[in-house]
Amino acid sequence: MADFIATANPGFAPFAMEELRRSFSGIQQSGLAPGETFKVSSGPLPGSEWIELLKKKEPIFLRHVFPVDQETELTGSPEETAAALVRFASAHADKLKGTTVAVQVRKSQDSPFPFSSAEGRDAVAPTLRELGAEVAARDTKWILSVYAAKKSLFMGLSRPEDNLSDWPGGAVRFRREEGLISRAAFKLLEAEKAFNLPLKSFVNALDLGAAPGGWTSVLLDRGVKVTAVDPAEMDESLLLNPHLRHIRKNAAEVSFAPGSFDLLVCDMSWDPHHTCRIVSELAPALSAGASGIITLKLMYRKPMHTIQDLLQEYKKHFEIRKVKQLFHNREEVTIWVKRRP
Repeated sequence: MADFIATANPGFAPFAMEELRRSFSGIQQSGLAPGETFKVSSGPLPGSEWIELLKKKEPIFLRHVFPVDQETELTGSPEETAAALVRFASAHADKLKGTTVAVQVRKSQDSPFPFSSAEGRDAVAPTLRELGAEVAARDTKWILSVYAAKKSLFMGLSRPEDNLSDWPGGAVRFRREEGLISRAAFKLLEAEKAFNLPLKSFVNALDLGAAPGGWTSVLLDRGVKVTAVDPAEMDESLLLNPHLRHIRKNAAEVSFAPGSFDLLVCDMSWDPHHTCRIVSELAPALSAGASGIITLKLMYRKPMHTIQDLLQEYKKHFEIRKVKQLFHNREEVTIWVKRRP
């Protein structure tokens, strides 16, 4: 049995915990930060085996995990806390020497942890360098994770791929570029990474409910030709792009020749069943094997039941490749589908 700290989007930890209960018998779970962070024990499975099974069938609502290699009482003393971090790093000298390591520090709102995230990192970074490790923020061999709860300090060392996300708590951050049309663009950028689906590999995309153009702008930046469907106006910065065609109609009113697109994206703020009907009706406009990235709005009290109902409908025309609540999703999840031949 091994312990892990797990994180979901705010308010969705109960659903992440329910998914884990359904997938793994004998596990134990307890909340740390209400609705977001919790502790889970792998039950009868060794931690490494549990993680491999988790990666093979990644839960929808679980955003991030890291192993608890050490749990220490948290007193709130800066000196004692820094010493605990240093002791933990020193205990892993053999693994860390000559490698790269990221230090990720988080805390709950009620934690007496005496440092900010940056200060916590700085408290242990000199020791890591003395051990012969290079401290970096991204693309490292190891991640040293720290989570400070109300009474305990949890610490773990793991490979980035075993955390489900190499971002702290799975909180994927993108630099807000000047002139960004909408923050919705971050959802598509994160989906590209989460689904390992390079958008530049597509040629012709259909963007349903496109205005003002957040997702369209990402696709255009990747060199994709975009047919944007929305009765509202697109951002004026996109209008002169030769790869953009804007159809000022409702998504339910359009039709296209079979096989016109190799990608469909949809982030409409409509009832998800209505969105499913529209996307399904437009399925013939996609070539065989074409991808779809679609946001499912969770407008009802039972999100997991809603998702299962919708997936059954989408399966009539598409192969479901992945369903995930991304960090940039709110009351919604994002799915990646492929058009059936």
